[in-house]
Amino acid sequence: MNCNGVSCVILALVVLAAGAAHGQTAGSEINFSATREGEFIFAEARVDLAAAPALAWAVLTDYEAYPRFISTMRESKVMSRGPAGTVVEQKGSFGFLFFSQEIEARMLVAEFPPNSIVARSVGGSFRELLGRYELLPVGAGVRLSYTGRLVPEFGLPPLIGMSIVHYALKKNFTEMVDEIRRRDALARQPFKAAQ
Repeated sequence: MNCNGVSCVILALVVLAAGAAHGQTAGSEINFSATREGEFIFAEARVDLAAAPALAWAVLTDYEAYPRFISTMRESKVMSRGPAGTVVEQKGSFGFLFFSQEIEARMLVAEFPPNSIVARSVGGSFRELLGRYELLPVGAGVRLSYTGRLVPEFGLPPLIGMSIVHYALKKNFTEMVDEIRRRDALARQPFKAAQ
C-alpha cells in the first residue's frame, strides 16, 4: 500500500491503538475479535474471571451505571420494564484521532437470569444491532462471553474503519471486565468496623 508521510503516521497510530486495545486487564486474558462480512460487523469476546457469577450479572444489568465505567458512553437510561424486556436508551460516541461518531441506541434487553442477556436495537444509529452476554460458572469464577452483530447507519472511514471499530468494541468490553474486577475486589475486602 502506498501512503504519504502523514497518512502513514496516522495509519501506524491506528494500528498501535488497536494493538493497545488487545492489552490485558490485570489477571484476565481477554480473547477478542471483530470481523466484517459485507455490511455486517461481527464481534466476539471471552474472558475468565475470578468473580462470582452473581456479581458479574449485577454489573451487566446495572444499565444506568454504564457511563461511570464505559468511557464512550455519556448516558444510559432505563425507559421502561415489561414482559418483553427492558428498554434502555444509550448515547455516546466512539472514534480515534480524526474520526469521531456520535451514537444513539434504543435497546430492547431480555434477561435470562442467571446466564444470559440479549439486547437488540429498536432505534438509533444502527440498522441492526444484536448483542448477547453469556455467563458460565467456571471453577470458583465465571466465564464472560459476548457475541454481537451490527450494521451501522453511518459510514466508516475506508482502510482504517474496522481498526477503529475493533478498538472501540474491545475497549468497551475491557472496561466492563475492569468494572467486574473492581466490584469483586471491593466485595473481597475484609469488613471494616465503623470508626
